[in-house]
Amino acid sequence: MPDDALEPSTPTEFGGLNPGDLFAHALKTPGARGWTPPTVEELQRALPQYEISEMIGRGGMGAVYKGVQRSLDRFVAIKILPPGIADDHDVHYADRFKIEAKAMAHLDHPGIVAVHDAGETADGLLYFVMDFIEGTDVQQMVATQGRLSPEHALAITAHVCDALEFAHQSGIVHRDIKPANIMVDRHGRVKVADFGLAKASTQESGGFTRSDLVMGTPDFMAPEARSSVATADHRADLYAVGVMLYTMLTGEIPRGRFALPSTTVAGLDPRFDAIVDKAMQADREQRYASAAALRSDLDRLLTEPIPVDAPLPRRSKVPMLIAAAVAVLAVGGWFVWKGQQHQTASGTLALPSATKDAPFVNSLGMKFVPVPITGGPTDQQRVLFSVWETRVQDFDAFVRDTRREWPRPQFAQGPTHPAVMVSWDDAQAFCAWLTERERKAGKLGANERYRLPADHEWSCAVGIGEREDAARPPHEKNQKFADVFPWGSGWPPPPGTGNYRDEKNAKPGDQNTIAGYRDPFTTTAPVGSFAAHASGLFDLGGNVWEWAEDFMRDGRKKTVRGGSWGNGPAAMLQSSSRSDLPPDYRADNAGFRVVLSASPAALPAGGSVREWPTPRLDSGKPATK
Repeated sequence: MPDDALEPSTPTEFGGLNPGDLFAHALKTPGARGWTPPTVEELQRALPQYEISEMIGRGGMGAVYKGVQRSLDRFVAIKILPPGIADDHDVHYADRFKIEAKAMAHLDHPGIVAVHDAGETADGLLYFVMDFIEGTDVQQMVATQGRLSPEHALAITAHVCDALEFAHQSGIVHRDIKPANIMVDRHGRVKVADFGLAKASTQESGGFTRSDLVMGTPDFMAPEARSSVATADHRADLYAVGVMLYTMLTGEIPRGRFALPSTTVAGLDPRFDAIVDKAMQADREQRYASAAALRSDLDRLLTEPIPVDAPLPRRSKVPMLIAAAVAVLAVGGWFVWKGQQHQTASGTLALPSATKDAPFVNSLGMKFVPVPITGGPTDQQRVLFSVWETRVQDFDAFVRDTRREWPRPQFAQGPTHPAVMVSWDDAQAFCAWLTERERKAGKLGANERYRLPADHEWSCAVGIGEREDAARPPHEKNQKFADVFPWGSGWPPPPGTGNYRDEKNAKPGDQNTIAGYRDPFTTTAPVGSFAAHASGLFDLGGNVWEWAEDFMRDGRKKTVRGGSWGNGPAAMLQSSSRSDLPPDYRADNAGFRVVLSASPAALPAGGSVREWPTPRLDSGKPATK
């Protein structure tokens, strides 16, 4: 695990679920190894003014807890620093921390994660309290998508520049700008986090700032910052912005003699090269003088045409301008936009050959068949659906390779049973891992990727896509067709139709069973145990609920489709039935299947058809929903 990583705390399980909220960014600071952070109960006694509900991240670097500020009834994140964060020679560390926390609290800017409180507990633990951010960070976005579109990389960088300009004008240098510290909340707003490593460059620190303490992340540190922070100023932040912009554009961290972005990414505006090059100059005197100056050059990419003697990007500037103006950030922080499609010379989307009778088989042995899509962002595009839910053996390969924790259900499962106790976040990580694995193996092209199906794509797969309005959110389409089921019409389901909660599971007074129906499975069934749907897909009703990309209604819970082995009522097994779960839930009756798409511009991995406004680029004003 990287030195600055915080590993999630062990989730509390209840009824096979992992109750929790959306992803909360855990800020990271250096600290003592081997430290045991306080329990929720211990911290509650130390900070009675907060109602502390759970630890959301921990490690040798510190611990972060979710809580509620009682006086204002708002969610907050409380960061506890380990006692060994300061060595024996740093007798002024606590004083410096409190002074710099006070400086951070004055950074009142919409693009900066706000610090509300800071102090020291009776046991001598330093803490500060900040906004609880629901969303994701840029590092996760790049890891999931491979790289970001130029439009989104530009938008994020512009807002980071706005936040840094404000901080620099206030005398604060961040010192650890990197993708993991740039948040995108559920409304699409960009926020700079982790000013906890900031250095107050004013004289208010009372001479406590140490000249021999080097902080930051090496790949993003300016040359002068690697040797001594005493010589580093605000231009070290601008160097890091250049590294981050390069990373977002290319998916790679620039090391050594790196290639300029436009030579790596086909069709990229070559003027990005000059911006990255200037921001990353080893001699800080040759860098941008301010974040505002860097932002100004970014704005020119939108407002001025490419010079006639410059290489023309493969995609014209007009679509780029339009995309930057109307692009959206999905609720979970993932990007979606409608743009030009990647096509082969024949004009068709490049995907592996597959038919219902001759499916595409990937390196894990997963089988994929085409499903016609009508309506929605992927209208008329070719999308390949996995014929089964993702199996235990498939997900186990991912877990072994990534050393990810995977809690198992209370019942036994074999390799071909559907993987359960898998959250939406876990499923997204699996898709990103599988995409990278298949690309390295030469089985996928650069514009092909695995992802979760969109809610509307699921409807197309189960045969009701043309009867639903693709533009409406899932909750408005829930259970609208009372007599349409994956097996056809009529209730109860014919014998041997699928794996549901049948009479063998019935208890006295239990209304959640199907009278007169029996199947041979008490919990999950191996994939392919029942007849396939007309589309060639198995278990579109029953066995396990399956994650879709979309939020159900309000940006808090993700949509699941298909019902499960625990469902019996007809309403839950309709083809149009939906349910919803928080994206970090793990349930013993919830799994997922993946799709293979060659249309990243229409629906990238982790995308959502629920659209939200992008950060504005036309002014320094904050974005609004």
